[in-house]
Amino acid sequence: MLDNILPLIKKPIRYTGGEYNIIIKKDPVVRVGIVFPEVYEIGMSNLGIRILYHILNQEDGIQCERVFAPWPDFGEKLSACDIPLYGLETKQPIHSFDMLGFSLQSELCYTTVLYLLELAQIPFLSSARDKTHPILIAGGPAVLNPTPLSSVFDLFVIGDGEEAICQISRILKDTPKEKKNARLEEISKLEGVWVPQIHKYEKTIRKLSVHRLDEKTLPSPPILPICEITHDRLAIEVMRGCTWGCRFCQAGYVNRPLRIRPEQEVLKAVEKGIRATGWEEISLLSFSILDYPDLLNMIRRLNAILKKKMINISLPAMRGELFSEDLGLLLREIKKTGLTFAPETASENLRRKLNKPFSNDRLITSINSAHKLGWKQVKLYFMIGLPFEGSADIREMDKLVSQILKAYPRGGIKLSVNPFVPKPHTPFQAVAMAPLSELHEKIKIIKQMKRRRVEIKYQAPEVSFIEAVMSKADAKIFPVIEAVYRHGGKFEEWREGFDFARWQQAFDEVGIDPNEYLEPKEEYPWDFLDIGVKKEFLKEEFTRAKKAVTTENCFYDSCSNCGACDGKIVKHSVSTEKYVHYGRYPKRKPQSTLFRVKYSVGELFRYASHLDITRTIYRALRRSDLPIQFTQGFSPIPKVSFCPPKSVGQIVKGDFFDFSFVSEYFGNISMELNTRFPSGIRILEVRAMASHTPSLSSSINLIYYEVMIPNDVIKKPLDFPDDNPVYVQTKSGMKKIQDALESIDYDDNVLTCGLYFGGGKINIYDLLGGLTGLPAEENKLFKVTRTTIFIKKEGILYSPMEVK
Repeated sequence: MLDNILPLIKKPIRYTGGEYNIIIKKDPVVRVGIVFPEVYEIGMSNLGIRILYHILNQEDGIQCERVFAPWPDFGEKLSACDIPLYGLETKQPIHSFDMLGFSLQSELCYTTVLYLLELAQIPFLSSARDKTHPILIAGGPAVLNPTPLSSVFDLFVIGDGEEAICQISRILKDTPKEKKNARLEEISKLEGVWVPQIHKYEKTIRKLSVHRLDEKTLPSPPILPICEITHDRLAIEVMRGCTWGCRFCQAGYVNRPLRIRPEQEVLKAVEKGIRATGWEEISLLSFSILDYPDLLNMIRRLNAILKKKMINISLPAMRGELFSEDLGLLLREIKKTGLTFAPETASENLRRKLNKPFSNDRLITSINSAHKLGWKQVKLYFMIGLPFEGSADIREMDKLVSQILKAYPRGGIKLSVNPFVPKPHTPFQAVAMAPLSELHEKIKIIKQMKRRRVEIKYQAPEVSFIEAVMSKADAKIFPVIEAVYRHGGKFEEWREGFDFARWQQAFDEVGIDPNEYLEPKEEYPWDFLDIGVKKEFLKEEFTRAKKAVTTENCFYDSCSNCGACDGKIVKHSVSTEKYVHYGRYPKRKPQSTLFRVKYSVGELFRYASHLDITRTIYRALRRSDLPIQFTQGFSPIPKVSFCPPKSVGQIVKGDFFDFSFVSEYFGNISMELNTRFPSGIRILEVRAMASHTPSLSSSINLIYYEVMIPNDVIKKPLDFPDDNPVYVQTKSGMKKIQDALESIDYDDNVLTCGLYFGGGKINIYDLLGGLTGLPAEENKLFKVTRTTIFIKKEGILYSPMEVK
């Protein structure tokens, strides 16, 4: 059934599964779905769901599958064909699973949650579900106020979910599915879990915290996506938590205490992860990466490991005052990635009130250092509508940008501007959000700062307004969320998905004034949660903010007595060993040996694009132990050349690519490659070629196809005499079929043909359109196999393996 849908939609590879390192078990006792209410590319970039997937699949008898939000084109076709939403691993409908765990990263995803439930044919309300339905769990940053969706989910996991999710899965394994109430009763006894129908608001739920970052908190081996994803790299969490205490930052307070992964474990995880994936980039994740003890020497050691495979290191957004020239030298050693700083505001006085005290001069010095080291672009994060902010603070941004441009004479600057959203469990949770009119006026001022080399992007204040309302609302808000969904709302975090008028209509229909949720209160819906940081501490921090008094970072200075730990935190330290930069390594021209590879592309990669295939080949080569030659320049990749690309939806029996070695290799190349490639791509033959062999793209000129097509669909004769030209409509105009057609035959519902390639000739789908008279999109429903390709010279066919 899916083969009748996938050829007709955008990016079908999102929905096929089959990635490298997925886990499929035989006859599991319990089926669990990890659900991310966003598209595949964003969901697969989230480290949290990768960790949970890995942990759950380590449990005997537990099959964990991934579920992402289908883009509307696919969602509409699933509904029209009555196909319930399925897990990527086994394609089983998720309404038959034992448990579905939703990762809620933002309050704006709530309507997409309902969209997923409707596609899965699962009732929205927990009261409407029975023992035949899966238990629905929610976790993630948005559940730090779980009340808006308390009527939807059976339970919420507050804080780090690694340990709780295993305990819950074991309860499911030990208790039959038909005993749903017994399952919930047992789960309700776990720490850090809120079961609304049992606990109500009468029990204090203390946030869960993983005590140590060990191997369990590393997804190993990581799933390697077939298509490109938003953050397409190996992510290693090196620290969890942050002690800077930025007063606007929810993550900084709720993720305390600080936990650090030891350096040796980071090095081991990187080496193991690259060997398992072949990613061309690794990212060291932390809320404040430059706090990592002895970071420079760890990056130096990582570079020594990664340079052999030309893999670069990237870091998340940094505090501007902590960037150094030594760090820049290390980061550019293999490839310069983007640099992002988060000053939040251009006003130094306002920054002190935010508890983020550093000077603009220090930020400018950091950006100037990046410029001298060759960075061509820097991104800066700012907020508007902050507590205590005045119009003069906004105008400070213009002055700061002018100073940065002088220090960065040739680079581009990206400004990302977002309205401040007061979040639960922060010192600013009681602050009223700035009025929409005020935010629009401030954005207008900022837009006037536009000048050459400066790009300004901002989030619409209306989007931030809805985020603020949802983050501070109670259970009474759910009818509004449902009304927005019924009016077509989903993917609210996307520009094309958000419609403020739809929200206004829903508030009016339900009779709720959203502004009431944004007013300061003595009590809040989330007060029954204990995140570890004392509520009195948060109030004291707000008082200190009004006075522009900063609070020390306990990782560097004395304990701030926030309540998140016993105060015995290990202090920041730096090794006495110093990194010494010796300059660039001399470039040597390698003595290379050319090899040509014949390979097949099976059903798992049928809907992969040419870029997906090439990316898979690059990464398989990086995973191998072969002495691969890399390209020179800004972004080194394995030096590979390809034959003409296959189209999305085609299976291939014999395609080719060329690559080179920089030294001798005495093992079995085919065997080594086949152990590194995913099961959807098989290496059929490898042969050494002369160095002067013409490239595949310049020499291949004939491609053979097989098409499964019923006889009654073909409306035109298969005879194409040269003296009777037949034309077909293509995207670039009318073209003559005889110019491309080498041969054609039909037998037993199989069309076989040979088409010349190159020179703007017709492709297989153009030919099918001419034979069937069907629209171009419908011709993609026929199963096309690219059987082989040839080099035809002077009437003789040569295999690409034979050409001299």
